[in-house]
Amino acid sequence: MDDASRLLGEAVGVDDFVTWSEWALARVGFRPSNCLALVDVCRDELMSGFQESVARVWGRPFEIGSLAAMVLVGTTGLRAALSHVPGEDGRHRFVVFVFPHIGIDEGVIGRVQRRGLSRASTACGALAGFREQLMAGEGDFALDTDDVEQSLLRMRLARLLPADGVPSLLELTELVRRTAVADARRFVDLARGSEPVDLAVVSGLVVHLPDEEDQVTLVDAEVRIDRQVIRLPH
Repeated sequence: MDDASRLLGEAVGVDDFVTWSEWALARVGFRPSNCLALVDVCRDELMSGFQESVARVWGRPFEIGSLAAMVLVGTTGLRAALSHVPGEDGRHRFVVFVFPHIGIDEGVIGRVQRRGLSRASTACGALAGFREQLMAGEGDFALDTDDVEQSLLRMRLARLLPADGVPSLLELTELVRRTAVADARRFVDLARGSEPVDLAVVSGLVVHLPDEEDQVTLVDAEVRIDRQVIRLPH
């Protein structure tokens, strides 16, 4: 089975995924009325449908994403989000959706058709650009104040890459997912201080297909309440 087939093997439509998230999280005490959704997706306009679907169920989310869905919001942003949590029954609850994206067009991973363009484009473009630099042998990445998000993406991911070879675009996308999940949890822990926060992190990939609804491949769904860790079945 090729990568495209594996990626879509257990994928569902965006609305079906968001409906599942409401059902699954309600079983562990997370409801739209008592928590704040944090959404980490790429800035690409292709992700607007995912954001709108989340908002219809979970209410207007606090956005924590940047290019490629890297979490660069930092502790100041998370402290602001913490002050917005409903706080019903004295508990603070976050639901974090971490979903980098990728296109598939005629079996080609990373390619996507965009409205109004005569030729195919890329998704995620920021990750594809980073990969092109790696393929060209570039590796001395530094902060560029005129391109802050992309330069931070390069610096954050470069130290996590394998020593040999350049990862595929799909492998880089999965690396972003894992990194963003870790960073989101770290920022929440730093921002909350001694204040207890119940945290649900749901992560996966959004896949763009030509002339079809976006698909969601769910990779992980974990809830942390006090010291208890709960894996949600999916």
